Amino acid sequence: MRDADGWQLAGAASDSIGVWSIVLSPGTTPSRIHAAQARRFSWRRLGGGGLELSWRDFPGHESLQVTATVTARRDTTTAWHIALAGIGGLAVEQLHFPRVTGIGPLGTREELAVPQWMGERTREPRRLLAGPDGTGRRLEWTYPGQLSLQAISFTAPARGGLYFASDDTLAYRKQFALWGDADGKAGYDVVHALSDPGKNARYSPAYAVLVGIVRGDWFSAIERYRAWGTRQYWARESRFATGKSPQWIRDTGIWVWNRGRSNVVLEPAAELQRDAGLRVSVFWHWWHHGPYDTSFPDYLPPREGAEAFTQAVARAHEAGLHAIVYMNQRLWCTETPSWTRENAERWAVRERDGTVRKETYMVFAPSPCAPMDVSTQFWRDKYAGIADTVIHQYKLDGIYMDQAVLSLACWSPDHGHPVGGGHYWMDGFRALARDLRQRGGTLPLGFAGEGGGESWLPDLDAFLTLQVSQERYVDPASGWEVLPIFQAAYHPYAVTYGTYGSLTWPPYDDLWPEKTRPANAMTLLDLKYRQQYLLEQARMFVWGMQPTIANFLPEQLTKRRREIDYLERLAKLRYGFRHWFQEGTMLRAPEVVVDSADVLMSRVSIYAARLGGATEARVRAPLVLAGAWKARDGRAALALASIADDAREVEVRFDPRRYGMRLGARLVRYGVEGRGEVVGRVGSGAMALRLRVGGLEGVVVRAE
Repeated sequence: MRDADGWQLAGAASDSIGVWSIVLSPGTTPSRIHAAQARRFSWRRLGGGGLELSWRDFPGHESLQVTATVTARRDTTTAWHIALAGIGGLAVEQLHFPRVTGIGPLGTREELAVPQWMGERTREPRRLLAGPDGTGRRLEWTYPGQLSLQAISFTAPARGGLYFASDDTLAYRKQFALWGDADGKAGYDVVHALSDPGKNARYSPAYAVLVGIVRGDWFSAIERYRAWGTRQYWARESRFATGKSPQWIRDTGIWVWNRGRSNVVLEPAAELQRDAGLRVSVFWHWWHHGPYDTSFPDYLPPREGAEAFTQAVARAHEAGLHAIVYMNQRLWCTETPSWTRENAERWAVRERDGTVRKETYMVFAPSPCAPMDVSTQFWRDKYAGIADTVIHQYKLDGIYMDQAVLSLACWSPDHGHPVGGGHYWMDGFRALARDLRQRGGTLPLGFAGEGGGESWLPDLDAFLTLQVSQERYVDPASGWEVLPIFQAAYHPYAVTYGTYGSLTWPPYDDLWPEKTRPANAMTLLDLKYRQQYLLEQARMFVWGMQPTIANFLPEQLTKRRREIDYLERLAKLRYGFRHWFQEGTMLRAPEVVVDSADVLMSRVSIYAARLGGATEARVRAPLVLAGAWKARDGRAALALASIADDAREVEVRFDPRRYGMRLGARLVRYGVEGRGEVVGRVGSGAMALRLRVGGLEGVVVRAE
């Protein structure tokens, strides 16, 4: 594979496997069949510059026939299709296709960008693909769920690189994979999971896999994908874009993410709302009857009692607050009495070997939970029944459906769906979402899910994208850094919010064992970590998210006044420019010439302090972050957020033609006070706008 300049990006002189490989069920001999094993291979040209490739006559599998087509598209991508015939006697579980090998150096400053939920990038892909021993390792990401969309880019920004995607609109289960070799080369394939292995006479994925060349970097790749993705049903039927999301979610100025009884959740939120002068919505964990992570789904009654809880919610509504409460969308903890009483095991997700899949999250008193199969009526009825009580009896404004934006393969033969691959998981979730909406009637209910995912846009009102604060739970030495890929693709179609960003040590559930309670739970973090919090708030602002603070307590209004002021300033500025930062399309961020700093990061876990205490790391970050946005009417605006305490002279470099700015238009600067100041005019070419950005200041520059 070569680009227009003749640069070879991928391709090997020989390959012992070939362009495809099929994996058979465990216990089958041989376990794999490769393209290279065919005794007969032929090819022919198709109209429009395409190719048809055929493989036949496989030793021991004479009935197997494989045909693939490759078609060139005008956007420098190629569309790959494949069909397997004569597999009635073969228990084919997976198809690896297409296999792209021999990916050599792409240029200087290589980067791999992956839409893992919100998105992430590594600037050292060869090291990660080489593995710890240098002999190579394989990285896989599952769609739908772990991947929020279907595009990965492997590029060197100065010259571009490779674009990998698929155009599946039905959410069939698949994995995108990259691997490294001992010689430093890399490879790529897509793993298609078949339904009902051994029962298929033929198989052909109902979508194309795209392999192509992209000029530029990750944003260039997402712009290409966005042009396709925003024309699909999930964008057309997005709850936010179609106006179906409740107005209170659209009007939220700040989210407060607190845990516990109403006095430490609703009352602090009301105080912040009074202080900020913005609408505050509440994201509420640990309201439920049992301890977190070990008692799901036995949420009822609330731990403070149904009457007290309902009264507290009523008072919150009188104060203008709205609240959504935590209900894990898929877990049933196996040591709860209800697990046995309701025979829940019957409807749990089964692994390939037939055992119940189990996951353990609680570290202080580990207790396993089983993911439930959302495609079953049993689990949907159970979940929706609890939600019915939460909505109609307790009068909550909606539900946060934890782990909703994930999917699993289930191998249970009696759940009413094909085993293994397919799209039954998304079908089941959509059925659950319809039930929840029907039970809610005309109530303005909001349903949120963890992560980002294009397939969930028609069903969820908000998406919790926590990677703005990933340094609090991922070692910065992992080699991955956060990117706003989901926002870049789908910002006008999805409200995103959320951060683990907190000014305190994590809380500790008072229903967990007392002996492991940390003495510093919910006490203020040392101010040496404050810039981490500032960076998280700045990311949310320039990336168009609804601002969020975790673990807010009223004492922070005095003891951490400057940090709360920063949250409120950015929130007010964003709220005043919602046509851009809530409804707008993300544009390529301008280059900002400014000093960088080593930001001290505290990794103290997320909702309970680490058993070993905090670990520290430093991450290099610019002292002024930037973003760019286009409103629905075409007007462009730039966003700047300083994380420095003192003022900085910055140079903002951008090409106004890429933003659609009119020649001669005024560039007007706005701050939180709302007064506009003309700072320049749009020229005919690339511009370098010099600005003075105050300490901890947010700035919007709009072309008028």
